[in-house]
Amino acid sequence: MDFREVLGTSSLRRLRFVELLYASQVGLPSDQLLEELECSLPILLKDVKLINDEQDAFHIEKFKGLYQIQVKPHVSINRLYAEVLQQSPEFQIIEELLYEKCSSISDLAEKLYLSASNTQRYLKKIENALKKVGIKLDYRPLRIEGKESVVRHFYYRYFIEKSDSLETLFDELKEYQVRAISDLVDQFIQVNHLENRHIFRKRVSYNIFISLWRIKNGRFYPQNELISPLSMPDKETLDSFERMALEVFRVRLTNEQVKDCLWLSYADMLVFSEDQWKSAMKQSRTYRDLYQKHYELVEEFNRLIGRSLSEDEKSELTIVLVNDQRMYSPKGRFIDILYRQRSIFLEKMMETHYQAVKKVLQIAERFVKRYRIYQENDFVWNYAYLLITMVPQSLNLLASNDKPLKLLLLSELSPTEEVFLAEQIEERIYGNFEVNFVEERSRDAHIDQYNLEKYDALITSSSVEEVPYDYPTVIIDPFLTNQNIVQLQQLISDLAG
Repeated sequence: MDFREVLGTSSLRRLRFVELLYASQVGLPSDQLLEELECSLPILLKDVKLINDEQDAFHIEKFKGLYQIQVKPHVSINRLYAEVLQQSPEFQIIEELLYEKCSSISDLAEKLYLSASNTQRYLKKIENALKKVGIKLDYRPLRIEGKESVVRHFYYRYFIEKSDSLETLFDELKEYQVRAISDLVDQFIQVNHLENRHIFRKRVSYNIFISLWRIKNGRFYPQNELISPLSMPDKETLDSFERMALEVFRVRLTNEQVKDCLWLSYADMLVFSEDQWKSAMKQSRTYRDLYQKHYELVEEFNRLIGRSLSEDEKSELTIVLVNDQRMYSPKGRFIDILYRQRSIFLEKMMETHYQAVKKVLQIAERFVKRYRIYQENDFVWNYAYLLITMVPQSLNLLASNDKPLKLLLLSELSPTEEVFLAEQIEERIYGNFEVNFVEERSRDAHIDQYNLEKYDALITSSSVEEVPYDYPTVIIDPFLTNQNIVQLQQLISDLAG
């Protein structure tokens, strides 16, 4: 689930407004926007002004009857979500609940310059949303409780959308203090031979920040789960990190609490080396059980793609699946904040590769129902996303088991141009098909039904009014446009089904 329900009606509507325009390459008319956003024209015009006044990176303008959005160079849609989180009083409250500096509603209202009644109303919305993911909001004093991995992961999802770098997350820390955290992460990765990926380093760093606040406020990760035999960084690096924790958080860390800061690895929530995997399989029955179950899902996916994965590749993919799910309760709910990147990816993918994505979703659905774990729809979609994106050429491999299609290419181009166009189609369109040519055809000749019956579909750059309307046909340009690619991919996907 996501936490959009926490936002006010107006904030959520303006978020959707920008999202809709960002997703549309040509712009949208006002009547479509009014229907999508369920608002009146005066409210739409007011939203345009507010967005243009408040947003530095996104500017809405109307051109030839269509609303379009201009995005500042080198800026992505992530900036939108970051600014919404930074400006939203609801999410400012959520962040304050991590710090636990305000013990009462009146203290919280005073700090955020809100009325007590509005603060109470916001807290009620936040409480209802948190309850859905298994997190409890206590009022006396104000704090949140729940499974520690879920609480920390929730705040990681929040901060990763709100702050795009360590510098913006640690804006109150001095440079040497930020470096103490970065050095600890770098040393930890180096001494344990973990994969030195940017996203892993970032995730560990963000979780250290969150964990230090939880430790400061007496919320510890269960020590009996921090059992991975990973090595600690050297003494000099640890001393610098511990000094930073004392200066900034007023916490004197023990070795066990340093492990608590690195809980993602010491609890084997994220496994990034063979030695760590072997240890997790040996020491943790929970990890071993999840791995074996998810290996079955990978085996089903491997059958879908023609058994193209090696044993090492199947194991690596299984580890990725477990890494992404293990911090949740098997009966819990998936956590997004505002940006549903993976769902958007799959929705776009289904517009042109419906049959391929459907196959993967089906095996994921069977898997969660068989074991009665992670049954929320977001988990199913997350499995499909990971399976498709983690395997190179997965779409082609999924299509290779479809029935082979025979496509007839008909054009007025020269033979060399026609061959080039066919090569472009075969290179840029996923599917199990072959392109065939008509050897000779005069301008006045018509395609007869006998010839059409030899093929599954017709691709042509010519007018072919003699072809029955119900015969699968795509009219393309002499060169492939983006629209042609979408049309052809949809054709292949529909025929494969």
